[in-house]
Amino acid sequence: MNYSDFDIIDFVKDDFFCRWVQNPDEQTERFWQGFLQENPDKEVLILKAKSMVKSLASIQNTAVDEEASVAKIWQGVESEMTEKTNYWGRYIWQLAASITVLIGLGWWMNYQKEAEKTFDIPQLSAKSSEVEFIEKENTSNEPMSVFLMDGSEIVLEKKSKIRYPKVFEADKREVFLVGEAFFEVTKNPKRPFLIYTKKLITKVLGTSFTIKANPETEEERVVVKTGRVSVVSQLESNTIEKGVHFSEANGIVVTPNQEAIYLSSNAKLMKRIVPTPTILSSTLQKQEFIYKNASLAKVFTDLEKAYGIKIIYDENLFEECTINGNLSDATMFDKLNSIAKITGINYQVVDAQIIVSGKGCE
Repeated sequence: MNYSDFDIIDFVKDDFFCRWVQNPDEQTERFWQGFLQENPDKEVLILKAKSMVKSLASIQNTAVDEEASVAKIWQGVESEMTEKTNYWGRYIWQLAASITVLIGLGWWMNYQKEAEKTFDIPQLSAKSSEVEFIEKENTSNEPMSVFLMDGSEIVLEKKSKIRYPKVFEADKREVFLVGEAFFEVTKNPKRPFLIYTKKLITKVLGTSFTIKANPETEEERVVVKTGRVSVVSQLESNTIEKGVHFSEANGIVVTPNQEAIYLSSNAKLMKRIVPTPTILSSTLQKQEFIYKNASLAKVFTDLEKAYGIKIIYDENLFEECTINGNLSDATMFDKLNSIAKITGINYQVVDAQIIVSGKGCE
């Protein structure tokens, strides 16, 4: 998106600009301060737009009264004008016209109510205005399937929406998400699949997973069903205008029965095991976890293969430990709890791995 061509109304209606004015963070501050340094001639326009955004936001809960709304906006603008008279003078009539247009559109009534559901995603704001997008929104109470031109399927949960180019670029496939969706991505190593949300960027080659990016919550998460994805936070990506190009080493790699979680409160991206891991392979689902004098190494190997979760332990320390019993109907964590009760081991989950400790068996 070429902000250098924006007029005052364009800035006031732009989600990324409004986010900077009302809820600035490291990402928006870096971008807009950089924009002002590169475009000093836009300083006056930016000041006007910032003032109008603040004034419009302050009246979003009032009754519809055009004259009162115009007066409210002017009051906010005039507070800036008194300090910057030399800057504002020659723009006064343009500003008046802009306020009238905004009120006429009734835009201020919807901005705050819808801001949390808009595509407040920097990579989308940076896209060229020439790119034609398709937008899908699920306004029903049932999941809605969206099929992309590459054969991938996206299942949108209610009150969620996506936006994607009508034609994908030659070297990548990009989708922008607000809300929650399940992705079944068609494999194509030459054209990686990128999903952008407000806080995260997820890169895949071919896999199935769920992304939960609901604006009402402070967290976003990526839960993998099959395959593997690489996830990086928006704060860690300084590629607002150029798109994202990162390898698995640059992000957190998430595999089945794992999830990546980003918390806004501490700006931290972490990986953990899902609350209830499921057996991965259809053939292993028929496996019976019945043991008679089985070594702990044997049981742990079975669990690793079944759930795809790494179990770290000292094989020599626990070589005398044996298991007798039927663990087939138990969940993964119930299996581990039963093993701990039988052998006296302890375990903890660290970075989506099981770490086993204890004194061993005699």
